[in-house]
Amino acid sequence: MSVDMDNKLSQWNLDYTQGKLSLTELLSRLPQHQQRFFMFGIPTYNNLGDQMIGFAQKLFFRRNFPQLLYIEITEPQTDQAIAELQKQLRPSDMIGFIGGGNVGSYYLNHERARRKVFSTFIDNLTVSFPQSVNFNENSRQGQRELGLSQEAYGKNPNLTLCARETQTFRRFQRYFDNNVLFTGDMVLSLDPLPGRGKHDGVLMIMRHDDEKVTGDDPLDKITTVLEESDRSVYQTDTVVPFKVEDGQEDDPSRSTLKLNERWQLFTNKLDEIRAAKVVVTDRLHGMIFSVITQTPVLVFDNSYGKASTSYHNWFADLNYVRQTNDTSPENVLKNIEELENIKRVDPLEFDHSYDALLNLINSHLVEEA
Repeated sequence: MSVDMDNKLSQWNLDYTQGKLSLTELLSRLPQHQQRFFMFGIPTYNNLGDQMIGFAQKLFFRRNFPQLLYIEITEPQTDQAIAELQKQLRPSDMIGFIGGGNVGSYYLNHERARRKVFSTFIDNLTVSFPQSVNFNENSRQGQRELGLSQEAYGKNPNLTLCARETQTFRRFQRYFDNNVLFTGDMVLSLDPLPGRGKHDGVLMIMRHDDEKVTGDDPLDKITTVLEESDRSVYQTDTVVPFKVEDGQEDDPSRSTLKLNERWQLFTNKLDEIRAAKVVVTDRLHGMIFSVITQTPVLVFDNSYGKASTSYHNWFADLNYVRQTNDTSPENVLKNIEELENIKRVDPLEFDHSYDALLNLINSHLVEEA
C-alpha cells in the first residue's frame, strides 16, 4: 500500500469511527482489488492497556502485511458494522477481534460483541487476537455464559483463538474446539522504548477494579516504609481519568477516546514510567509498559492470575522484572533495593513469539481479492 493510501485510509477510518462515514461509504473509497482485514472490538474507553493493544495491532499489520487494507471497527459499532459487512463480504476478507483480557463472564459487554462476530463470519478466517480468559465456573451465571460462548465460537470452523499466557492456552483448549495459538500480548510487538536521563522514586501503578487483590492496608504500609527510607513514592494508573470508562460509553459527561489520541496518551504514560527508578504494579500492562521502557518493575498478581502467569511465560528471564505474592513491606523493600541496583538490563527478544500468528495470516493471503 502506498504511503498516500495509508494516510487516506487512516483518516477515513477515523471519520468512520466518529460517525462521519458509514462502513459502506468507507469501503467504497478503498481500492477494490486489495484484500481486507476487519478488526472488530476496538475500544473507545479509557484503559490505555486496551488502547495500546489496538494501536500495536495496527502497527503489526502495517509492518508485516502492508498489502492488506486494515480497517478498525470500534466495539460500539459492532451491530451496524456486521449488518453492513454481511452485504459486501468477500471470500478473501479476514476478520479479527482485538486482544486483551476480557474473554469470559466478567466483561460481558465485550464477550457478547465477540460472540456476534465469531458466529456471523463463519466462512472467513476469523482470529481472536491474544487474550486472557476468565469464566467463573463456580457460579451458575459463569457456567451459563461459558455455554453461550461455546455455542457461538463453535459455529465458526475458521476461528483461531490466540492465548497470551499458558493458563489461558490450557483453558481455551479445554473450553473450545477451535484452533488455539500461544502468542504474546500485542503491545510486546512494539519496539523497545527505553528512557534516558534521571530516574527518581517508586511509581505505584495499582488497580482499582474487580481484579484487584492487594488491599489498601498493605499498600498504605508499603508506601509508609518506602517514604521512611527516603524514597519518593508516586501514584498513577493506566486509565485516563478524563475519558469515558469501560461499559459507560454513553456517558455524556466524558468523551470517548479517539483513534488519533492513542499514541500521545500512551507516550505520556511511558514518560511517567521512564522517570521512575522502580515501578510497583498489579496491572499486566503496568508490567508490559515497564518492560518495553526497560524500567525495573516489581509485579503483584491480579484476581485470576494473568499477571503472574504472563510473568512466568514471558518475563522471568529478564533481570529487571520480578513477581512476588509476598506484599509485606519488608519483602517489597528488599526487592526494590535489588532492582534499584541493576546496572544493565537484559535485552528484549520477543520477535518469534508471533510466528504462529504470522504464519496463519500469511496462509490466507491472496494475490488479488
